[in-house]
Amino acid sequence: MPIDRSFAVKGFGTVVTGTLVSGELTLGSEVELLPEGRLVRVRGLQTAGETVERASAGQRTAVNLAGIEHTRLHRGMVLAAPGRFGRTRRLDVRFELLPSAPTVAHRTRLHFHAGTAECGAELWLYQKAELGPGKQAWAQLRLEHDLVVAHGDRFIVRQFSPVVTIGGGKVLDPLARRSTQKDSGRSEFLKTLDEGTREEALGAMVQRNVLGLGLAEIVLRTGWQEGEVRVAAENLSRAGRVRIMSREPLTLLPTELFGRLCRKLEERVEAFQKENPLLPGIPREELRASTGRRVRPETFRDALAELAKENRLEVVGELVKKSGSTITLTEEEQRAKAQILNAFQTAGLKVPSAKEVLGLLAIENRRAEKILQLLLREKVLVRVAPELIFHQAALQSLVGILENYKRDKGEKITVPAFKELTGISRKYAIPLLEYLDRQRLTRRAGDERVIL
Repeated sequence: MPIDRSFAVKGFGTVVTGTLVSGELTLGSEVELLPEGRLVRVRGLQTAGETVERASAGQRTAVNLAGIEHTRLHRGMVLAAPGRFGRTRRLDVRFELLPSAPTVAHRTRLHFHAGTAECGAELWLYQKAELGPGKQAWAQLRLEHDLVVAHGDRFIVRQFSPVVTIGGGKVLDPLARRSTQKDSGRSEFLKTLDEGTREEALGAMVQRNVLGLGLAEIVLRTGWQEGEVRVAAENLSRAGRVRIMSREPLTLLPTELFGRLCRKLEERVEAFQKENPLLPGIPREELRASTGRRVRPETFRDALAELAKENRLEVVGELVKKSGSTITLTEEEQRAKAQILNAFQTAGLKVPSAKEVLGLLAIENRRAEKILQLLLREKVLVRVAPELIFHQAALQSLVGILENYKRDKGEKITVPAFKELTGISRKYAIPLLEYLDRQRLTRRAGDERVIL
């Protein structure tokens, strides 16, 4: 599919003319009108004055467009395959002055021309205060309005006054990031884009994208075909320079950065478990939040999977812990654990509050609470309601009591009958019945429960 860099508008009808730079146009195909970003349909084609169904690269072509009024079109617009090119206001370029040109300073205003497009621009020189006649430099052009250019496009620049041509150059990064004059790494990066192989250029792009670089952005910034990008990515992956985080859609990350992320996750898990020896691991979302906003969710997921594969970390449900790590209690904590268990076990169904039980322990409340949480995770204790915790043995005995009641008196039981059967008050009876409903051991039917 083409990008037409010499787009011009005829004076009547929704008809445009230009030279196809690459690919081909076919009758009825959908194309993107840039920089507006609007999708339109090819309603008719003419080359050399003849109506055709297909036009190829190099042909001067008239295109009749459906879906847009001719008043919306202007000289310098581009027709392209949808999603292949993007509009921009910043270009990183190799910039060169003619020998006859005057010296230009950093932030000089110029007239920029590429194909039939033109606009005002500001010249930002990297690591230079000015550029002399016949010299060249790496630079960024900041445009006054959106244009569409591609990697490798040639351009010329003219003075503002008098309006004479003073130089030009080559577009290296059509979707350049905002940068500073002192960005020393940018010059080396642009040199690689200008002179390097496809693999070297892609590797340099990935290195400067710490969040990862996706296929769509690579295509927009280079104009390469998808197959060319994938071949270069596989070559870089085999060489150990980039890590392919995903093949569909293709996402690339610097290998070194991925390694640093893995080490950071491992260190964070280890630090958490040292700080919280009574917890089985760090919650997965808390671990992800510790990486900051500069790590994509899919990158975090792949790093965690890699660490689990290498047996450096274990993922258990929503918790992450060091492989092989276990919770080890001190003698003091073991005694406290036994006291908590004994308090709930001896209470049967008339349990005290957790606050009352923990208040009797010799250890500080923070550690006592973590021991209680440990027993709940082990399911030795069961939280039936926010303020009610029961020993598992007491709940099992309750199931036996209900089974006997069903056999002797039928499958239905009222709240008063349940209170009399268990010897407990309404404070315990209602939460226990609701717990039994959730466990599908009983089912509410009006004011009664059906024992299942």
